[in-house]
Amino acid sequence: MSESNAKYKQVYEALKSSILSGKYHADSPMPSLRSLVRKHGFSTITIRRAFDELERQGLIARHRGSGTFVSRSGVARKLGLIVPGVAYSEFFPPIVSEISRLAQENEYTLLFGDIASKRPEKRASMAKKLAKEFVEQGVAGVLYQPLELVVDVKKVNQDILSVFDRAQIPVVILDNDFLQVPERSEYDVVGIDNVAAGVLAAEHLLSLGARKIHFLRRPRCSSSVNNRMRGVMSALNLMGLPVRMSAVLTAEPDDVATVKRHLRRGRPDAFVCGNDAAAISLKQTLEGLGYRIPDDIMLIGFDDVAYANIVSPRLTTVRQPCMEIAGAAFRRLLARIADPTLPVFSIFLPVRLIVRESTKVIGKNKGGRNSRVQGKGRR
Repeated sequence: MSESNAKYKQVYEALKSSILSGKYHADSPMPSLRSLVRKHGFSTITIRRAFDELERQGLIARHRGSGTFVSRSGVARKLGLIVPGVAYSEFFPPIVSEISRLAQENEYTLLFGDIASKRPEKRASMAKKLAKEFVEQGVAGVLYQPLELVVDVKKVNQDILSVFDRAQIPVVILDNDFLQVPERSEYDVVGIDNVAAGVLAAEHLLSLGARKIHFLRRPRCSSSVNNRMRGVMSALNLMGLPVRMSAVLTAEPDDVATVKRHLRRGRPDAFVCGNDAAAISLKQTLEGLGYRIPDDIMLIGFDDVAYANIVSPRLTTVRQPCMEIAGAAFRRLLARIADPTLPVFSIFLPVRLIVRESTKVIGKNKGGRNSRVQGKGRR
């Protein structure tokens, strides 16, 4: 380590220790640059570097014209995490694990309550209770994944977020905004561009020769799934292909009767599903009805969870960068805590299409095979 780095680290560690020990109270002013220069005998540049690092860690906040102050997080050192998705998706546990690691690394206590009920309505009531507990425990900020699959989902999420708003606790939303496009909430959102991800999935199928592409979404699905659907339909529209709402199947993927009824109206070349879990469940339903994947109907999911690479045939999917989402959300929360006046951001991380055996080039002899399978599906 260079001498200049050693000097700034020395000042940074001394100031951080004073903040964490309670020497400086929340919203109290920090010593001036001039006084710290005199105290440590280092240059103004060195002291400023230490302040920059303290601000990056969310320990202090600079207010133009009034000085530098200890942030609330600098004293509380507690963050709240509400992620209902751990109860039903493999996508969220890696994000939670990485946020936990980052909190420990940055000397924060992470409060993460149990809301892993299998019942959506129960998850909602548990999340509301947890929000109130976080306020009582004095968290400096909260990372929140909006609830889905519940009745009146918009109001449920607004009620939970209002608990933090009243307590003036900053919130960064994970995965997707709780409002449907074109609406936009007043919170930072960190996830992926779901519309663009839907376009990516559809373009892959179009390149394989698919023209009748349908989308499966579960009832009361999240805005992220609806945006993926919009992306798929947008790609079809740009190709000049007909876009009909009949191409959208809103149902549980294991609802055999509804899936069978949908297929009677016109069998698609492919289904794009809201996530991998839905795609794999739909695969089982289709196979039970006599369809072969991908020979008769191709499938694409989202997330790239572990079992997407285990099922047969293995699932083509759009991979989300879990670690990067967690890191970006954590850093954004620290920045939001340090300066609540920052502009509201949407931070989108890049996705990657993972091509596996559930999609393939449409062959010349596909029609004959499908005629037989369609007949079986109608019985």
